[in-house]
Amino acid sequence: MIRKLVLPAILVFGISANAEESYFQDEWDSKGLIGIELGYMGTNYQENTGKKDINDDPIVHKKTTSSPSIGLKLGGETKHYRCFVEGRIWSTDDYNNGAAVGGALQYLIRTNEMFNIFMGLNAGAVNVVNAEWDPYAGADAGVNIDFNENYGIEVGGRYSAVNVGSSEYGKINAFYQGYVTAIFKFTGDY
Repeated sequence: MIRKLVLPAILVFGISANAEESYFQDEWDSKGLIGIELGYMGTNYQENTGKKDINDDPIVHKKTTSSPSIGLKLGGETKHYRCFVEGRIWSTDDYNNGAAVGGALQYLIRTNEMFNIFMGLNAGAVNVVNAEWDPYAGADAGVNIDFNENYGIEVGGRYSAVNVGSSEYGKINAFYQGYVTAIFKFTGDY
């Protein structure tokens, strides 16, 4: 019974023989990050029909769509913070293609040198084909698992609300995404 409790605790909290080695030399030691992101994007989409109601207001159809997405992240991290410039694209039958570019600032809760939980804020601009770029802002959270000092994987989710402007084609009102990112970390000491 004790083995059933102790073994998971050791795995979760990462107690190891190398616990005295530090991934970061001090609080503000930093590492560069490059990430390739694969995910599944869901969007709340508003499509203009080109017709008007009796009040001369446009008639719109509201839809929820989902599709695979791919993205790129460039940034850096310290012991407790990460900052990314990121972009992603996706394609769906409802509005052909979409793209988002922006940034993210995340706070890291490190349980050990190879595992952490993150939560943060993201903001940027989102576009669907034949539409204008609209600003978005949202939140993200997830976990990071580092295989060694240079390679890791991030599993997370994000939700972002979009400030909808005017367009004759349609707009995304919000998007949500589950994703997995392969992360390469570097220091410049190579």
